[in-house]
Amino acid sequence: MAKDSRHSVHPVCRAVAKSRKKARSACSAPFWQMSDDEVSTALLEATRLRAQVEALELRLAAEADRRAAGDEVGATDTASWWGHETKQDRPAAKRRMRLAASLDRHAPTSAALAEGAISVDHAKVITDCVDRLPDDLLDPSIPERAEKHLLREALDLDPKALAMLAKHVLTVVAPEIGEERDARALEREEREARANAWLTMCPDGKGSYRGKFSIPTLHGEMLKKMLLAFAAPKHQASKKADEDAPEVVERRPSPERMGDAFCELLERLPTDKLSRLGGLNASIVVLIDYTSLKSDTGRATLEDGQPISASLARRMACEAGLIPAVLGSRSELLDLGRTARLFSGAQRRGLAITQRVCTAVGCDWPAHLCHAHHDDSWLHGGKTDMKNARLLCPRHHARIHDPRFETTIHPDNQVSFHMRT
Repeated sequence: MAKDSRHSVHPVCRAVAKSRKKARSACSAPFWQMSDDEVSTALLEATRLRAQVEALELRLAAEADRRAAGDEVGATDTASWWGHETKQDRPAAKRRMRLAASLDRHAPTSAALAEGAISVDHAKVITDCVDRLPDDLLDPSIPERAEKHLLREALDLDPKALAMLAKHVLTVVAPEIGEERDARALEREEREARANAWLTMCPDGKGSYRGKFSIPTLHGEMLKKMLLAFAAPKHQASKKADEDAPEVVERRPSPERMGDAFCELLERLPTDKLSRLGGLNASIVVLIDYTSLKSDTGRATLEDGQPISASLARRMACEAGLIPAVLGSRSELLDLGRTARLFSGAQRRGLAITQRVCTAVGCDWPAHLCHAHHDDSWLHGGKTDMKNARLLCPRHHARIHDPRFETTIHPDNQVSFHMRT
C-alpha cells in the first residue's frame, strides 16, 4: 500500500507553504475594513514576522551551504546558485550567505531573530562586532558577554545607533582592557580617515558642479553644523522676509536647502583668511564689461572661460564674493614701478585676466598655478610693472633662468626655449 505523501512532507516545508498561502490571502483582503488600531498593530506584527521569516531563510541558507546546494548544476558556490534561482543581486546573496554562516555560530542572536525581537540589520551588527573581537582576549567569556549586551541594547536602539555602541563594546563588558584598545582603535581610525580623505568635483556642462567626498567624522560634523546654521528655519525666514510666500518649517532641512546653504557658506567665506593660491587670496575674478554690469541682461566670464549671468555677477560683486575686472579692488595700482620686487595681488589678478595660462609655447598650466616672472630682471633694473610681467609654470620658470637655454619672446607674447649650442 502506498504511503500517503501528505505525511512525508517535512514540517518546515508545510509551514512555508501555508505561510505563503496565508500571506497572499492577507494581501488581497480589504484593508479599509480595519480599524486604526488594527492597522497599527498589524504593521508592527508584520515587521516582526518579516524578521522571523528572514531567520528561517538564513537558517535554510546555512543548511543548503553545508549540503553544497547547486553542485549538481555546476554552480560556483551556494550563494551563486541561490542568487541565480531567486534573481537576487549576486553580491547581496553572498552577503546574506555570510550572515547565515555567522548566525550559525551565534545561537543567542539567531534565536532573537527567530522570535522577531530584532531585525536582520541588528543581527548583522551584532555578529560583525563579536566576530571582530581580538583573538588574544584573556577571558574566553568576553565574546559571549558582548553578544548578550548588544542583544539587550538592540531592543531599544536602531541598527545605526547599535553599530556606534558596538564599536566600544569592550569598554562596557571588559573595561580593564577595553578602554585602552578602544583608544588605540579610535586613533588609528582617525589617522586612516584623514589619510584617506578625498574629494572629486567637475562641471557638468549644465551650469552646475557635481562631486563626492569622504572626510573624517570631525570635519564632517563641522561642515554639517555650518550648513545647518545657514539652513535653519530662522535664517531662511530672515532671507524671505520680503517675500509673500509663507515659511515652511521642516524638521530636517531638505537636500535642496542644504545645497543652498553650501552655496551661501562658500559665498561668505572670508577670502583674506584663506591660504594663498598662486600668490593671491582664493578669490574669483569675473570678466565683465561696464555695459553688462549696469544692464539687466548680458553675461560675464570666469577666469577659466565659463560663463555666468551678469545679474549673478552684480549680486556677488555687491557682497564682495568675487572681483569684477572692471571695478579693480580697493583702487589698487597695477604698476608699482621700483617700489616693490614682488608682484602684488592686484597685478597677479591682472595677469590672470590678460594671460590666462603659462606663456610658454604649448603650455596650458592655469594662471593660478603659475609664477609671475620679470622679463627684465628686477636685480638688473627691471620694473615690477605689468608690461614687464609674464606668467610661467614652475617648470618653464626654472627653464627661463637656466643658462643652457636661449629664450625667444614672440609677437603674441609667448616665449619659446632653445638649447644653446
